[in-house]
Amino acid sequence: MIRDILVRPGRFFRDFAGNVPVAKTFFFSYGMPLMTLGATGRMVRVMNQFAQDGTAPGGAYLSGIFLVSLTAYILSVWLGARIIARLAGAFGSEQDAGKSMLLCIIAYTPLMLAQLLAALGPAMEPVWFVGLIYAAFIFGKGTGPLLRTPTHKTLGFTLIGFFVLFGISAVSIYIFSALFIFGAL
Repeated sequence: MIRDILVRPGRFFRDFAGNVPVAKTFFFSYGMPLMTLGATGRMVRVMNQFAQDGTAPGGAYLSGIFLVSLTAYILSVWLGARIIARLAGAFGSEQDAGKSMLLCIIAYTPLMLAQLLAALGPAMEPVWFVGLIYAAFIFGKGTGPLLRTPTHKTLGFTLIGFFVLFGISAVSIYIFSALFIFGAL
């Protein structure tokens, strides 16, 4: 499935839209493992940054990075799907929170995998940005088949929807990190 999402997203979404799974089941069977990989990658990236500086973070700090990242990803998919479903009507799209959640989870695929690849070393850091851009592309490819967004409104809906999704994740990481990790130090 991951290969089809990354290599043939248009075809994947056409096939996927014909047999849409239950959002909750898909979240636990595909989304949670994917977001766990992404949170692990983010934790290792932070660990590598500390290693470059010649310091070693404690296990509690790294665990906090992992938990904050995972929580932010889950929150962005859950809350983002609801916000995107509400915004969908303005773009002539179907206002379905379940399908919006499926779209968000699938769109996260390249970003979560890029988090893991970027953790391999400093030379791989640009992969994270490529994953982010490709995630927006995947999101756009899925809006038509899943949410029935009219073709002429796909770009606007993609930009707004993806910024909502990524914005919730980024703000959540920032707030949770400030409250739980850095506030405890």
